[in-house]
Amino acid sequence: MVERHSDILILGGGIIGLAIALDLQQQGATVTLLSKRFEEAASQAAAGMLAPRAEGLPPGPLLDLALASLAAYGDWVAKLEYLTGESVGYWPCGILAPRSVLPAASDPGAPWLPASILAHYQPGLGSQIRGGYWYPEEGQVDNQALARVLRRAAIEAGVNLQEGVEATALVHQRGAIGQVLTAQAGAFGADLVVLAGGAWSQQLLPLPISPRKGEMVGLRVPIGYDQPQPLRRVLFGEDIYIVPRQDGRIVLGATSQAVGFTAGNTAAGVHQLLQRAIALWPTLADFTLERTWWGYRPATPDEWPILGPGPATNLILATGHYRNGILLAPITAQLIGQLCRGDTPARLTPFSWQRFHHPSTSAPYPSATLPMTSAPLTLATASQAQPLETEDSPLVIAGRSFHSRLMTGTGKYDSFAVMRQSIQASGCEIVTVAVRRVQTQAPGHEGLAEALDWSRIWMLPNTAGCQTAEEAIRVARLGREMAKLLGQEDNNFVKLEVIPDSKYLLPDPIGTLAAAEQLVKEGFAVLPYINADPLLAKRLEEVGCATVMPLGSPIGSGQGIRNSANIQIIIENAGVPVVVDAGIGTPSEAAAAMEMGADALLINTAIAKATDPVAMGRAMGLATTAGRLAYRAGRIPVRQIASASSPQTGIVA
Repeated sequence: MVERHSDILILGGGIIGLAIALDLQQQGATVTLLSKRFEEAASQAAAGMLAPRAEGLPPGPLLDLALASLAAYGDWVAKLEYLTGESVGYWPCGILAPRSVLPAASDPGAPWLPASILAHYQPGLGSQIRGGYWYPEEGQVDNQALARVLRRAAIEAGVNLQEGVEATALVHQRGAIGQVLTAQAGAFGADLVVLAGGAWSQQLLPLPISPRKGEMVGLRVPIGYDQPQPLRRVLFGEDIYIVPRQDGRIVLGATSQAVGFTAGNTAAGVHQLLQRAIALWPTLADFTLERTWWGYRPATPDEWPILGPGPATNLILATGHYRNGILLAPITAQLIGQLCRGDTPARLTPFSWQRFHHPSTSAPYPSATLPMTSAPLTLATASQAQPLETEDSPLVIAGRSFHSRLMTGTGKYDSFAVMRQSIQASGCEIVTVAVRRVQTQAPGHEGLAEALDWSRIWMLPNTAGCQTAEEAIRVARLGREMAKLLGQEDNNFVKLEVIPDSKYLLPDPIGTLAAAEQLVKEGFAVLPYINADPLLAKRLEEVGCATVMPLGSPIGSGQGIRNSANIQIIIENAGVPVVVDAGIGTPSEAAAAMEMGADALLINTAIAKATDPVAMGRAMGLATTAGRLAYRAGRIPVRQIASASSPQTGIVA
């Protein structure tokens, strides 16, 4: 495989990536930029508004950053136009924000104008408008023209622009990015790598970024109209914005849909935009419908961008700009350029990726309050039994010790709040996370990585959803990076699942063994999910797996332990911890599994889908402890005849 090397490699050919590339190339660096699909970048899902105050950004680091970028915009676009001889459609026309409801409080960034005055700024507004705000310092740029001009300027400056080349993996070597692999052009190397992939960034790193599809509508002033452009200001309504271009075009935007990378315009989206725009400015009803399009904005949980050093020594992040990518392009290019040249701009600090893993104010888990139908349980017996539990040796997996022998999952809960309370009530210390579902923001998994306090819980990334060994290996690698991003730098655990069977969800023994062998070679602590097959369990132990995890019955079935004889053979012959996984439906079944000698349990559905998940979480935690204590205490032998519990001698006649 031939590797092409440059000083700086930028992943992402949208406006952010192009702006950074141009700045660095002009400073003397050799820059290569990989561009996947230029036409689907976030710049296509924008109208080019430069509106930090009209957008309602609250006071703080993001507003400060946006205002600094707005102040630089005029000089920045003038330089681009000088370099290329092309216009980017920069128009500081001001932004008018009409409102149908009188404000409860004033806006410190703009005075309130009643409807009678607002009509002087823009005639013909809808009859429902009661007034509005005027932001004279704000305006717009033609975002699509800006993208074209930036692309030309970058190429003419000498940036090596690789069109249609998609980065597929970051190769981590000794704490740095050694190579970037692509599907179309082999491997690329660089002294510094800048991830500016927008909504696609999470496909390379498990960052908390998800795509928000934005649909747009383009209108045009009809031929023969008495004015080339009757709309002289951007209208920023309560649920729509209308952006005029000086050549007679008008842009309506934008929807915000959490539908992944679903392509295409929808009838509902276009209808919504047209209906709201015409209500705000009825004149539009007679204008020509010219085109519709869409794009994907990169959204983060707090809607702030992720900027600054990344989780590798030569990796820099410039992504997640959501609605403000066009506005923040000049300041992002400037600050990332300074960072690449060895400076450390303090302005980047609030936008670090680490804010999602070490929040300055993290809400503690809610306390688990259980409904009581009788006198409250004082747990006196539990406290008396506690010394027995502390005398027990901890559960040790791959050299790491855990006091709880119950692992739980994160799927199937009705809400994150219930999940947090249930996990706390269970007392577990290990929680599984389905890497593939978090990565794709599957329903119920959006924001999951940020929902738990990972300083208190050990993450067990799992390869759920993988049907082949190859898929599982790739997802395991992503899981390890996700754990690092969440602050668990030394976490090399992976729960290995290879399940091609969609009906019974039974694991593939051949694929599991193949994947386990490779992952062990790569330094993973592998916890494989298997059928209760004693020979396979022993073979997995021999190749270096940290545990074996035989199923009690099919996943989510609640059938309990249906193969106890095989599990007992596995336990008897195992030299690594045995974790009974799947099928347990009740606390009595959990206790029974531990009484057999299992080292730990993994229980998810029985807790998450219980009528009261918090109470069931606590019950499963207590049952796991009780079963372990019973196993250590030793049960009485099974006898065929009765044995009186009262003495037979010394009886009063």
